Amino acid sequence: MPAAKEIDPSESIEAFIANLIREARKTKGWRQVDLAKKVFTSDTKISEIEGGTPPDLKLGRNIDDVLDLAGALIALLTIREQSAYRDYAVGFLRDQTRARSIHEYSLVVPGLLQTPEYARAIMLLADPDERTDVDADVARRIERQEVLKGDDPPWLWVILDEAALYRVIGSRKVMREQLGALLDASERPRLHVQVLRTGRASIPGSISLLTAHDGTRTAYTEGFVTGRYMQDPSEVDTWQRIYDRLHAEAEGIEASREIIRTALGTHDD
Repeated sequence: MPAAKEIDPSESIEAFIANLIREARKTKGWRQVDLAKKVFTSDTKISEIEGGTPPDLKLGRNIDDVLDLAGALIALLTIREQSAYRDYAVGFLRDQTRARSIHEYSLVVPGLLQTPEYARAIMLLADPDERTDVDADVARRIERQEVLKGDDPPWLWVILDEAALYRVIGSRKVMREQLGALLDASERPRLHVQVLRTGRASIPGSISLLTAHDGTRTAYTEGFVTGRYMQDPSEVDTWQRIYDRLHAEAEGIEASREIIRTALGTHDD
């Protein structure tokens, strides 16, 4: 087995957790395989944890208990999770640019398909006091849309709540431009937009499912003030099932285009 990589506990909370577990295990005189048996996991998993990939809370509680850490590990994992919620979009936006396929359900036109003025209006709704540089945020959002261009763009499936087509964001002019752009986008070869009719089963937030080129799947959910990016396979499976239910309720591709065209006509001055 290769030598364990050195961990600098001051580097990050993940490194601190890894060092805490490693040193507590050594104090007990246990090998990684010994700890693994006591918490009903594999020695490979323990190696990953001591290499800087923290355990989930369930496994963390078991490790905390057998290593007599008196709740210290649980406290650190909880702090890390809360911090991850604050920085929820960072990992998602990074991995979105590398995805082979993207599946989205949204209550508004998703960022990858937004026009600049629609994006600006959405951001101002969330930040009416303009505490952030809205111009810079809009520019970054539009720049991220470059991922859909080129010779080998990812496949993008969007389920859009019907209310998003009629709710006026910004102005009627903004909505006309946005729905026109949405119709144009729906004609692209690898891009599919389906409308979920009002009154069908829905959820109060958005879902994004990413599949990487190596098959790894992740899930991102977002509400009004916070979101969560998940990499645990069981959590991703849960959100995949929710997405599949919404997809089954959505209108077909051609019917959805007609719905968008009808909505577009309602935004005439």
